[in-house]
Amino acid sequence: MEIIKSKPGFLTILAGKTDMGKSTITIFDCSEKLKEGKKVLFFSYEYFQSIIFNKMISHFNMSWSDLFNLNIIDSMALNLDVVKKTIELKRENIDIVYIDYLDLLKKATYVNDEGKIILDDTDHIQEICRELASIAKEYNIAIVLLSQVGASTEFEKTIEQLNAFTYGLDNSYKMFIGKGNVIDSRINTDDMSHLILVNGNNLKHFSTINITEVYHNR
Repeated sequence: MEIIKSKPGFLTILAGKTDMGKSTITIFDCSEKLKEGKKVLFFSYEYFQSIIFNKMISHFNMSWSDLFNLNIIDSMALNLDVVKKTIELKRENIDIVYIDYLDLLKKATYVNDEGKIILDDTDHIQEICRELASIAKEYNIAIVLLSQVGASTEFEKTIEQLNAFTYGLDNSYKMFIGKGNVIDSRINTDDMSHLILVNGNNLKHFSTINITEVYHNR
């Protein structure tokens, strides 16, 4: 089951406020790709690989043999150059790359000589997106990039940010995750989330999922 829209040669940005379930959905999507026989590279800036393995095995019915095509890197403070070089070195064994998440990648990449983070968000995020989109196209792999951006009640602001992040790119998908009862007033279940494919300024439903059911693989 495809949840996150991805395609070889394309960069997908999945955005949403904190605690919307971005990482859980991404790990589930990764599990589905592995079951299809895809080769996966996962840069984790937040969770240790042991946590990801545990989620896949305990909640998504993965076996250890299913994980042979998964390479998880505890990224911590890895900057963009290291991420690019790692992808380049492993490109022959990659179908899709997940990066969790953009904001920590930015912090690891843009610091000044005193080690302080430079906070010119848009310019630096645009540079990261351009570089990753270029790599996706050059090696014909899919790259999924998570971002803690916007708020579930501020669609216009979130769309503006997503459009700014991917300005000038012709090989990107923009997706937003938020609570269903905010996105669509007809849905009142708190654990229902929509993944929205943002196409320009038009919001289109890409898929609707129940996080509780996904987490327990029902």
